[in-house]
Amino acid sequence: MDIFKYFYTGIKSISIGTIKILWYFVYGIYNVVTIFPKYFIYGIMAIFGNKDNKKRIHNKKISFIMMGLSVLVYLICVFYISRWYVQGLKIKYLTDDIISSTEIIEEEEEVIPQEEPEPVEEPVSDPEPQDSTPVYYPNDYWDYMSVPFMDVNFTDLVNKNPDTVGWIKVDGTKVNYPVVQTDDNDYYLTHAFNGKNNKSGWIFADYRVNFENFGRHTIIYGHNMNNNTMFGTIPQMLNNNYLNNSSNYYIRISTPSCNTTWKLFSIYMTDPEVYYLKTNFKTYSFEEFISTLKSRSIYNFGIDVTPDDKILTLSTCNNTATKRIAVHAKMINIEYK
Repeated sequence: MDIFKYFYTGIKSISIGTIKILWYFVYGIYNVVTIFPKYFIYGIMAIFGNKDNKKRIHNKKISFIMMGLSVLVYLICVFYISRWYVQGLKIKYLTDDIISSTEIIEEEEEVIPQEEPEPVEEPVSDPEPQDSTPVYYPNDYWDYMSVPFMDVNFTDLVNKNPDTVGWIKVDGTKVNYPVVQTDDNDYYLTHAFNGKNNKSGWIFADYRVNFENFGRHTIIYGHNMNNNTMFGTIPQMLNNNYLNNSSNYYIRISTPSCNTTWKLFSIYMTDPEVYYLKTNFKTYSFEEFISTLKSRSIYNFGIDVTPDDKILTLSTCNNTATKRIAVHAKMINIEYK
């Protein structure tokens, strides 16, 4: 019998609690719909009421100030929300226009015979391109030579914006944009690809890196936008759904001179800092730098990185803009145009 008693008491308590919640909800809506407008009307009446009453005049001033401040705050909120929404639409339309007008070829994955090629050193002995671009091939080039590239025609892009240096696509995310670079790391924080002011900014390379030949460490920045544009989907890479799918581990970058593929080896969230944004290793051990980046990772990607490798870093803010999300990958494949 005690079991039925406790069961009845539990059902009764849940029912009473649910009724109270609904009551307070309805009562709150009633206050919003009736009481608040009531006092708002009283304020209007006080402003335009009898001018001979000194007390009323005093109340009019207070009411006028409160109403004026409320209207001002409301208008400011409407302005910023509207601007954010409109600028987001502009970025979306601009991106769609760029993608639709750009020739992008994503190669199919090649089927490689099981036999390992005999001349392992063959890629290194290839002649240099006619423009004397230094030839570089990753140490484990043959292990990843079947991973497809992305090839982009930059003719139209460079005509639209001479700052265009490449195109980046991050598998498993919505990051699929041209990359720009100028002589500072500030301009494209507040300017879109077309050079117009926009809080969304654009995807841009650190001004210190050689994006044409890719030095030891290449860095790319982008805002974490709530509408998932720019690097807005990079935080999703921290989720288990992303990390547990190995097909997501690739980043493809195409430039006017070459196509490259990179594979993730580290991802994490950190406090705002400049350590992971180093580009000069003359007085600092690149090997120690790589080791630190790997030790910070929240996931073990099972990929070796050596001081002879070239690495890539994507940097953005977290959703609260209080921390930074860093994504590190190493070059695994390259083809020269």
